[in-house]
Amino acid sequence: MNYFPHLIALVVGGIVLCIIKRKYKKIRNRELIIIVILFVILVALFTAAGMDLIKRFINFIQIQ
Repeated sequence: MNYFPHLIALVVGGIVLCIIKRKYKKIRNRELIIIVILFVILVALFTAAGMDLIKRFINFIQIQ
């Protein structure tokens, strides 16, 4: 699988968060860590593997 575009998105997101941290001094590190975790989950969900996992979970919970 080609993960290069996803890695670029994560790196750019990290750079943006560093810029935001420098501009707004009152942002705590804990808040930035939560944002990074949510961003990683968001990027992972929109990969082919993430979509397959969601489809399998939906098929698993459906009542037949």
